[in-house]
Amino acid sequence: MLILALLLATMTADGQATAAFPILEAERIDGDRPHVGTGTHVVLPGQVQIESGVQWQRLAPVWTISSPTLARIGLTDRLELRVASDGFLTRDDGSASAHGVGNLQLGTKIRLCGDRDEPWLSVMPTVSLGLASRGKQLGSGETDATATLLAGRAVGDRLHLEGNYGIGSIGDPAERFAQHLVTAAIVHQTTQSLASYVEAAWWSRQERGGGAVSFIDYGLIVALSPRILIDGGAFFGMTAATPEYGAFTGISFAVGPAARPSHRERRRF
Repeated sequence: MLILALLLATMTADGQATAAFPILEAERIDGDRPHVGTGTHVVLPGQVQIESGVQWQRLAPVWTISSPTLARIGLTDRLELRVASDGFLTRDDGSASAHGVGNLQLGTKIRLCGDRDEPWLSVMPTVSLGLASRGKQLGSGETDATATLLAGRAVGDRLHLEGNYGIGSIGDPAERFAQHLVTAAIVHQTTQSLASYVEAAWWSRQERGGGAVSFIDYGLIVALSPRILIDGGAFFGMTAATPEYGAFTGISFAVGPAARPSHRERRRF
């Protein structure tokens, strides 16, 4: 039903957009959701971009619901401030349920190489504050620090390749441990208003003494307008430590100054 709704929204958006603008012209926002990997683009100076959604996942017998929200604030042409939260969390193991707030993340994204329209290398340092309750098994209750290298490259007019490598110092009541993250995604501009993607994500571990976590996720991103995107998708786990499956949907929108005119057309992904 979710995929059908997104496809119907795409048909409507395409019908409205064809006469009004080619999406190429209007400097469409570039969202970092819904996939795990983060893109290289930085929000424009003075612009605020909000990205929020809902995610459901199951690792038998436990299912969880979260409502991740991210605020991206453009500070300079190369720098954005990022404030994020896992939102309100629900955990149910079949015999009892728990509710509470998720962790809070503070970070920045810095464009290193490439111009504003097509950056190909950025970096994202982040600190995660352990607000989620350890007693309720909603989180570790500890602070994490990570740094992630972001890469992206256009391949032709419709394909875009993205990859991340991250390393972190993860908090644990007994002892901190190192964590590695690798993501790889292929994004396809399927129609003027619809992008589809598939991604693989891998973490070396998410708990001290735990195994690797890895999944494949896929989804659709629909541009209702240059400043409003909606998305939806699903994932399935690849290791024993990963939730077996899950689904997600959300919205991204921007307020603030419009993009400056570009001397060349920007590829849209």
